[in-house]
Amino acid sequence: MSLTRFSLLLLFVSLSFYCEAQKDSLLQNLQQVPKNYVKQVDKKIDQYSNRITSKTEKTLTKLSRWENKLKPLIQKANPATAEKLFGSGKPTFTTLLEQYKQGQTITAGYKARYDEYRDKLTTSLQYLDNQKQNIDNKLVQPVTAANKKLQALDDEVKQQEAVEAFIKERKKQLIDEAVKCIGKSKYLTKINKESYYYVETIRNYKAIFQDKKKAEETALTLLNKIPAFKQFAQENSMLAKLFGSPSAAGGQTANLAGLQTRASVNVLIQNQIAAGGPNAREQIMQNIQAAQSELNQLKDKILKAGGGNGETPDFKPNETKTKTFKQRIQFGSDFQFAKNNSLVPTTADIGLSLGYKLNDKSIIGIGASYKMGMGSIEHIQITHQGISAKSFIDWKLKKQFFVSGGFEMNYNAQFKNIQQLQSYNGWQQSGLIGISKKINVKSKLIKQTKIQLLYDMLARQHAPVSQPIIFRTGYNF
Repeated sequence: MSLTRFSLLLLFVSLSFYCEAQKDSLLQNLQQVPKNYVKQVDKKIDQYSNRITSKTEKTLTKLSRWENKLKPLIQKANPATAEKLFGSGKPTFTTLLEQYKQGQTITAGYKARYDEYRDKLTTSLQYLDNQKQNIDNKLVQPVTAANKKLQALDDEVKQQEAVEAFIKERKKQLIDEAVKCIGKSKYLTKINKESYYYVETIRNYKAIFQDKKKAEETALTLLNKIPAFKQFAQENSMLAKLFGSPSAAGGQTANLAGLQTRASVNVLIQNQIAAGGPNAREQIMQNIQAAQSELNQLKDKILKAGGGNGETPDFKPNETKTKTFKQRIQFGSDFQFAKNNSLVPTTADIGLSLGYKLNDKSIIGIGASYKMGMGSIEHIQITHQGISAKSFIDWKLKKQFFVSGGFEMNYNAQFKNIQQLQSYNGWQQSGLIGISKKINVKSKLIKQTKIQLLYDMLARQHAPVSQPIIFRTGYNF
């Protein structure tokens, strides 16, 4: 065998081993995709879809009702304006609501916004769907189903964005025209507020949908290790379809004539720096930093004012209204210690609470605590010294300070079993009022530290008389 033939044979064998190794690596990564990845994605899609549909229909119903309240007022004040706003064929909140309920498309002429998260999610599910023969058999059917749901979600999000655009346009039209006829109206105010809260609520739903779970992050990490997946993403992602991809079939790319490339912009900047003299670079950097600082300040002002949807509201928003029920729930705990005396040993009150945010300023809730006896330094002994149930309310006073109040039922006698707690005579009432301060904590588990100074208005009615001043510390999760 000649040296050339031997070299070709050796190269062929090496390539065969390399291809087998690549195939084994591909199969290994695909087999490691967590089984609950698709389950989590499927659940998120259903939840996001249901929330969008429910919120959009409720908002359009309210807007339609208030719009119909405005109609007779405008007709009475100025029939010409009423005809302009409500005439035959004019799109209104009522007509849009009917179209939405009937499932009619309202996206004609509307171009959906690009969403990076949904793009990556769609691409990964499409790739797994194309690799059915290589993934776990238990994932095949769920992947196909999730793929179809995600495609339907894309259409639903496009519908929602079209509705959002129409709401903004119709709101502006009503306010601009109606104010000329009837002046300020409570219905115009309601329409203005509802449209703002609709956009912000949908924004919150989107953020929840884009929150990656552990299984999702693991799956994407494994897929990104596969060269074939990267190639698939370059050819099939939303961006590839929008701008084209050199690696796509036929090598077709979108017509980007007239658009400046990064290289051309860099060359332009370098030429400007060279023409500006020796200190031009430093001057440009200072200008860029100053501009960036001003942009950040402007962004902070807009966010503090509640403007995140492209509009600055002319009212003070209640951001709690845009949150889900789960986001309004606040878990907490508190601790309180008491010294021993002739009647009771040293005790530690360990409490848990469940609060619900009514708005940006107030929280109501319930809780329970267990009083553990610890004996004394000379003789440490764990005993059941009491139990309590409570209700509370916190109302924001200023910054991190809150006015706190609550009513508690305390069983302060030692007990050995649950049956002993059934005696009503053993329970003691407390009416608390005081000041709380909540300090934000940078922790994944604990959100706030809570310090309370409370006064028990019923302390003198207790037998024996209890300490009226109560100091508590706690944490919100």
